[in-house]
Amino acid sequence: DRGWINARERREPICELELELLSGSLISLFDFVRQLQETLLLHPEVRSKSERAYRLAAGGPLMPAKSASVPLTQGMRTVDAFRMVASSCLSQLQGNELGVCNTEQPEFVHQARVGIRRLRSAIRLWEPLLPVDFVSRFEPLWQNVAGNLGDARNWDVFASETLPNLQDVFPGQKELEKLSHYAQRRRVSCRRAARVLFKSADYSRLLTDFAAELVTLPDDGGKIEKFVPRCLSKRAKRVAERAATAVGGDDSARHRLRVAFKQLRYALEFFAPILDKSAFLGYHQAASTLQELLGRLNDLAVASQLVAEALPAKQGQTVQAWLQAQSATLMPEMNGVLDAFLQQPKPWD
Repeated sequence: DRGWINARERREPICELELELLSGSLISLFDFVRQLQETLLLHPEVRSKSERAYRLAAGGPLMPAKSASVPLTQGMRTVDAFRMVASSCLSQLQGNELGVCNTEQPEFVHQARVGIRRLRSAIRLWEPLLPVDFVSRFEPLWQNVAGNLGDARNWDVFASETLPNLQDVFPGQKELEKLSHYAQRRRVSCRRAARVLFKSADYSRLLTDFAAELVTLPDDGGKIEKFVPRCLSKRAKRVAERAATAVGGDDSARHRLRVAFKQLRYALEFFAPILDKSAFLGYHQAASTLQELLGRLNDLAVASQLVAEALPAKQGQTVQAWLQAQSATLMPEMNGVLDAFLQQPKPWD
């Protein structure tokens, strides 16, 4: 299909190849797509022409795609549940590609990165049930995408949130002017790298290959209701263990806690439709409060690393001291929020 979507004074080009399976196996269709991608730069499109047309006609701005609830049900096969969750994560990622490539809004990078983190968390959750070669092949590839988006997100947060606070606290300092110029250059270069990634043939093939392997995953025969309690209990135990070392620990200890906690929270959100709703609400609210606080502490720790990259140690002493002081003021609050979360009844028990 080649042409244009016309809406009032606005227009958008159409140039796409639509493939429909009439008979035969689904994997044959994917094999054909991969053959085409050997010579053509074809990228999987998640938006239908009608969706693009209605958005153009409405004239509204392009909006970031956020995570959506996955309609898991009791009695589902565990591998079927993984397919649904992984497909939801891919939809969130791809729903933000256009915003990353065509706008300067940081939220598109953020939500694309969330989609990748959710996908990698899902792979870790289901790893014991997935083929070894599936995990070993795709985990490093998604990690590379995550790292690329992570750099862009870190400089977005630093330039739009941390740096303005520093400029208010230390007005007129030459070090901050230098820091601001460096941050802007890095922000632009990281955003450019993210755009190059999203427009690359390797990224398009990764989406196709992953989707193809997803539909052909073998069924382990297990049911979701047996998998969920064991899975969540394991992650809750890991959070409790790391919480013990994070209290009074350094930035790396809190980072390990944050990673473990994110894996637990993503798992909770994946499995929310089959958990006890009354217990889930309280547990999820306590989890959200803790995640927000851990995120603020992580932003300060990342900011310290970025300042060290931008300024020589002597020039960055004052800024580093301020960042450390901000972290110290949050620690008493973190201890209380962490205790409140650990005492919540678990909605899978």
